[in-house]
Amino acid sequence: MRAESLRRGVYGFAMGDAYGVPYEFSQTNIDNNNEMIGSDSQLAGAWSDDTSMVLASIMALTGMYDPKAMMQNFDDYLYQGAFTPNQRAFGYGEETEAAIKYFHDQGKFGDFGKDNPMGNGNGALMRVWPIAFYDFPSDQTLEQVVDEVTGLTHGQMRSKLVSRLFVYFIRLMPRMKNVDRALMQAIRAINRQPAIQSLLEQEELGNFVISDEQSVTDIVDQLRQQSRSDIVPSGYVIDTLNTVLWTVLNHEDYESAVIDVVSLGGDTDTNAALVGLVMSFIDEQLPKHWFDTLQAKNKIESVLILADESQKFD
Repeated sequence: MRAESLRRGVYGFAMGDAYGVPYEFSQTNIDNNNEMIGSDSQLAGAWSDDTSMVLASIMALTGMYDPKAMMQNFDDYLYQGAFTPNQRAFGYGEETEAAIKYFHDQGKFGDFGKDNPMGNGNGALMRVWPIAFYDFPSDQTLEQVVDEVTGLTHGQMRSKLVSRLFVYFIRLMPRMKNVDRALMQAIRAINRQPAIQSLLEQEELGNFVISDEQSVTDIVDQLRQQSRSDIVPSGYVIDTLNTVLWTVLNHEDYESAVIDVVSLGGDTDTNAALVGLVMSFIDEQLPKHWFDTLQAKNKIESVLILADESQKFD
């Protein structure tokens, strides 16, 4: 089941990514329709760094768990155009680029930029979710693996906490097929330890802390009931998490959710990719016209076949 969930999630993610690419960092209130279009630099259906980095991550996870192998795949992506639809890396963020260049030049990796208060972009959040379906080593916890993989490009605790919450959430979605229930369970999971609750408060994630004054139901209701005008669809990791959760809590079908989050503007490809990922477990009918337009499906499929054969996602 996990391999099937990974496959469905990857295609839901890639279609959202490709739909959002032409609008990236455009103004808010975009007048977009349901057609997947191209841009001045990309043909319709081209997916960006979001899908490329996910594929690079999955490829590394098909072997023995090895963060260095994952970094090497990221290096191949940036410098050789590996895992891209057109042999050219594009759309990557500054922190991701800096981490890969540091590895390329120095051979070092891990907890990159952990002391950089400005280093909390969404470049790890967008690629860490396949761990939700991964058979991680028995001598490590899920949280250890999520933190280590996040830290390859974003070593700050804030980014790690967001990654943990999102992986908990995605891990539950294929079975529950209900955003409210899966999100509530994920929020409970990240509140299991008082020390983590304290970290959430410190890292501007206090709205996810369960307390006597705030139940898990209150947390989810507050996320859903935010005004559209209050949603900030930027590349900041907390903004991205909030944008994605607000969108999926207010939609029931894949296409309308992706179209709506892109209409907000901002980091449209990442937001649409993550919304598409979540909604792929809710909506049985993914848009065929988007799937047909999606470029380089053979490259996506080749990685998914290796994932199947590796038995690391069984």
